[in-house]
Amino acid sequence: MFDFVIEGGPPEDDVTVWSKLPLQALAPGVLTPFSYSVLSEIVDRAWHQYYDRLGFKSAPGTRTVRQWQGRAYVNLSAAVRLEASCAGVTPMALRLNGELHPLATLEKPSLLGGLKNGRNQKKIDALLDATDQGIGETAREAYYWMVKTQEMRWTQADTLQVMEEIERVGVDSMLAYYAARHNLELLYNRLIRATLETVGYPAALPLINGALCDLDDLVETEIAAALMSLCERSSADDAVAAWLKQDSFDNWRARAPNSTLAEGLTEFIGTYGHRVVGEAEIARPRWYEDPTPVMHGLLGCLLRQAKPPIRTPSSQSRQRLLDALDAAQVKGSEAVIQQLRRLHHLQSHALHALAYIWAGTREWAKAAAHEAAHDGRLQEEDEVFFFQLEEIKQMMTGEWNVSDLSDIHATAAERKRQVEAWRELHTPPVLVGDRAARFTGEGLPGVSGLATGPLRRLPEQRTEGCKGAILGVEYLDSGWALALPAAKGFVAAGGTPADPFVAAARAWHRPTVIGLGEAYYGLVEGAQTTVDGDAATVEQ
Repeated sequence: MFDFVIEGGPPEDDVTVWSKLPLQALAPGVLTPFSYSVLSEIVDRAWHQYYDRLGFKSAPGTRTVRQWQGRAYVNLSAAVRLEASCAGVTPMALRLNGELHPLATLEKPSLLGGLKNGRNQKKIDALLDATDQGIGETAREAYYWMVKTQEMRWTQADTLQVMEEIERVGVDSMLAYYAARHNLELLYNRLIRATLETVGYPAALPLINGALCDLDDLVETEIAAALMSLCERSSADDAVAAWLKQDSFDNWRARAPNSTLAEGLTEFIGTYGHRVVGEAEIARPRWYEDPTPVMHGLLGCLLRQAKPPIRTPSSQSRQRLLDALDAAQVKGSEAVIQQLRRLHHLQSHALHALAYIWAGTREWAKAAAHEAAHDGRLQEEDEVFFFQLEEIKQMMTGEWNVSDLSDIHATAAERKRQVEAWRELHTPPVLVGDRAARFTGEGLPGVSGLATGPLRRLPEQRTEGCKGAILGVEYLDSGWALALPAAKGFVAAGGTPADPFVAAARAWHRPTVIGLGEAYYGLVEGAQTTVDGDAATVEQ
C-alpha cells in the first residue's frame, strides 16, 4: 500500500510477508514476554475464528503472528492468499523499491467459481456488518470481565479461575479489531490502486484522507472532547492549573482543589481509565491506576486555552476523490468510502473493548505476582511481566516451584536484558521473509493542513509538554488522544492513514505526518518545526 525500500532485489512469489502495522494500534513497541504471549494467543485464536465464520479453510498449522526483535508482526500473506482463493478478493500489493508486488495471485475464475466468489464476498460484508452492530455488546462483556477482576479478593481459587479465562475472553474483541483493521487496509489499498493512473501515488492519499475528515463517532474523538469539556468546567478556578503541575496524584479525589474538578475527573477516569499509551503492554499502569497523563493532558488544555475544532464536512473532499476516478469506478468507490467510515468506527470501538481485556489481565498478573513474590519466586512483583503466560501458570500450579528459585531469577534477569536491548532497535514496518522492508523516510500524509511549533519528542508513557507544540512519537496510538486539544500537529516514525488516532486527528484538524521511518530520529528536539500534512513534509 505504501512505498518501502528493501535490499537484495525483488522477493520470491511464495515468500511470507509479515507486518507490524496492523498490530501497532495495540502494541506500538517492544512487548515483554508476558504481554506478547497473551497478545499472540488472542490474535491467533481470533484470526482463525474470523475465517472459520466465513467458511474459509486455512492451511493446517498456519502461523499468524511472530515476534521479531521484541515486536509483534502479523502474517499478511496467509490472509491475502486465503481471501483471494476463497472469495476472489483483489490481493493487497506492496510497493517495494517503486514496484508493485501483489501478495497473492488471483486466478480468473470459471462461471461457477465467479458465483462462489460473489457469495463469499457477501459473507465478508455480512460478517463485518454484524460485528459492527454487535461491538457495543462485545465491549460490555469485556467491561464486566474487567470489573470482576477489579473486585476479586484474589484467593488462590480466584487466581486459578481467571488464569483459565484470559486466553478466551478477548477473542470476540480481537476478532472485531482484526476484521476492521484488515479490511481497512484492503480498502485503502483498493482506492490507491484505483487512482494510480489518474492521480498517482502518494497524491491519492490526501484525497482519501479528506474523504474521511469528519469522523466523529470514534472513541479517540470522545476522549479528546471529554477532556475539553473538563477543561471548560475547570478554567474559572486559578488553583486548578497550579494543582495539575505536580508530579504525584495520590489520593487525587480528596486533594482536588474543588468538587467540580473531582467529579469531572471521576467521570472521565470511570469511562476511559482503562486506557493507556501502548495498551497491549500489560506492564504499563492504566490511567485509573496512575492518572498523571490525564492530569497533564488537562493542564495542556488549560494553558493553551484550547478550543473545540470547527468541523469541516467531508463532502467536497469526497467529490474530489471521486472526480479522480474513471467513471466506471465511481459507484463502487462511493460504497468503499462508506465502508471505510464504518470500519473506522468498528476499529476504534474494538480497541476500547480490548483495553478492558488488557486491564483485567493486568489485575490478574498483579495478583499472581503478589503471590509469587511472597515466597521469593519473584524478587520484585514487576518481574511477572518477564515470564510467558504459560510459565506463570506453572508457577501458580506448582509445576515451577520454590525449589527452582535460581532458575526463575536467572530467567527474569536475562529477559530484562533482552527487552532493554530490543528497545534500542528501530525495527521495520514490514518483513519480507526475514528481510526488512522500511519506509522511504519521505513521510505519509495523515492529516491535511500546515502547523508550526517547537518539536516535543515525548516518551510513550507521557502526554504532557505538548502545549502549542508539534508532538513527535514513534507511533501515535489511541492513548495520545489526550494530546489532541493541546498539540498543534503530530509527527511519527511509524503508522498509516488507517490508524485510529490519525482518523481522530483529522476531525480535530491537527496536521499530521506519519511513516517517517529513520528520518524521524534525525529530528531535533525543541527546534521550530513545520508540518505539512498534504505534502507529507516535516521541516526544521
